[in-house]
Amino acid sequence: MEWILFILILGFILFFILNTIKRRKRKRRLKTENVPPHLGIHVPEGNSIVKTLDASFPSNFKGNVKKRILAKHSNWTENEYQWKFFELKRYFVLNSLLKSVPMFSVEVDEVWHEMLMFTKDYEKFSQKFYGEFLHHMPNMEIEPIPGERAFFDWMYLSLFEPRLNSHILWGDFLRHPIKKDILLDFKYLSEEELLKKYFRQTTQWDPVKKYLINKLKLEIKQAEQFQHGKNPFIKIKSENEFHIILPAAVFFSLYGVDHYETNISSLLPFYSAKEAASGSSCSGFGCVSSSDSDSGGSSCSSCGGGCSS
Repeated sequence: MEWILFILILGFILFFILNTIKRRKRKRRLKTENVPPHLGIHVPEGNSIVKTLDASFPSNFKGNVKKRILAKHSNWTENEYQWKFFELKRYFVLNSLLKSVPMFSVEVDEVWHEMLMFTKDYEKFSQKFYGEFLHHMPNMEIEPIPGERAFFDWMYLSLFEPRLNSHILWGDFLRHPIKKDILLDFKYLSEEELLKKYFRQTTQWDPVKKYLINKLKLEIKQAEQFQHGKNPFIKIKSENEFHIILPAAVFFSLYGVDHYETNISSLLPFYSAKEAASGSSCSGFGCVSSSDSDSGGSSCSSCGGGCSS
């Protein structure tokens, strides 16, 4: 009798474990919705980059890529293709600004890889948009270096409004703290030194590059001001808000790195916190200032993005 009970309990445990593994491996389907206009970029100066990007694709290039991919991947819907191509275009914008941008999405990388099959058209596009050939950076098969992913996340979220499909395609944002070496660089190095070290060496799109530099410098300064005060961060409510709560990610990267994931989970929407507890964490923050009476409220531009009156 005891053996039967033992076998039943063991069977139940194995069933639970296998079911949990299967559930975690199950891919989330992309939500059916239109992609945001202008790549959802929320930096006014960035609109010219988006226009130049769209004008850089040779005639019929996008149509040929789409036709090839949908023929090869018959299980992809029109909506899925549009979102993967949309996120690839966002990746191309990041590459127009930064020296090096790792690829963190298998599905977005698949679109890029198929685009490369049209060698001449891809070269024309690359030369027109970048002034040089953009070499393919394959998706990392192994777990990416956390610091690289964290820096990517900060840049991505500083430029673009994330949507649910962005989270699905890129994976969890802000799962890792930003490397302290990077934050110290942005604290102490001059604008000119940072442009040389981290950004593509052209004067094109300098206003956007300088915006990013000054934004991170400001968020580092805010983190220092928050260090000895009351925790100013509030829980966010949706995946669309991640881009406005980056100051908290900087704060925890500097002063709460040993408990970074715990701090993140405490500020996530309920559904995201559950994912974090199961090893699939994403993060979000909001800050509220208690000293806005002099200015009549705080704006995103004066608070580094992520403040609320």
